[in-house]
Amino acid sequence: MPKRYTAPLLAALLCLSLPFGLAAQKGTWEYKVLAGYNLGGTMPLPLPAEIRGIDSWSPGFAGTAAFHAVRWLTPEWGIATGLSFDIKGMRTKANVKYWQTNIEVGEGDETGFFSGTFSGRNETRVRNSYITVPVSAAFRPFEAWTFRLGGYLSFQANALFEGTASDGYIRSGGPAGDRINVDNAVFDFSGKTRKYDAGVTASAERSLAPRLSATGQLSWGLVPVFPASFEGISYKMYNVYFTVGIGYRL
Repeated sequence: MPKRYTAPLLAALLCLSLPFGLAAQKGTWEYKVLAGYNLGGTMPLPLPAEIRGIDSWSPGFAGTAAFHAVRWLTPEWGIATGLSFDIKGMRTKANVKYWQTNIEVGEGDETGFFSGTFSGRNETRVRNSYITVPVSAAFRPFEAWTFRLGGYLSFQANALFEGTASDGYIRSGGPAGDRINVDNAVFDFSGKTRKYDAGVTASAERSLAPRLSATGQLSWGLVPVFPASFEGISYKMYNVYFTVGIGYRL
């Protein structure tokens, strides 16, 4: 196993085992499977000055499949964990000004690579998949409602972060560099994304039937999608997604 995966894997195992140790021998178990859809974006927070306007946004295919386990210590309080497979993605079109990036212009022998500040139209496509381990406190104040608050640790399974730059120009090397007109160019930062993510989660679950429930969950990433050494984008980006789903109690 590559050494870079050792520490994240140990952390995941620790997170997964923590609820079992805390729960000891008391309480009852509850198990559920869930299927849902992720709405949101891999985005900078707050919106930087380089992005002058968002023309469009669409979530694309961004599903989630999860297994949840709750150890109820009392009728109201419990500890929840589980395992999920998440696809977090979006497609956006925006107008940008002096946007720091690396782009590829042309094809074949005419290809040119430029690093600098781009002004014009930008389209970005993101589709990253993760294996996620959540750990949270569960609170059930009413028979039909359950609330959870905690954190998560994710490991990237696949990455797609690419797009186009068009109808503008790039200043090679920075704002004072030579101006190069750009009719259409591409960029692909898929291989530069960070291999893990971590953040906080908050969810609400409403019982619809004895075994069926509806869930809404906010997952807010606290780790930038790109490492600090990455220079293709000048600002930090985070995974911020809201999941809507249907759960079935086993």
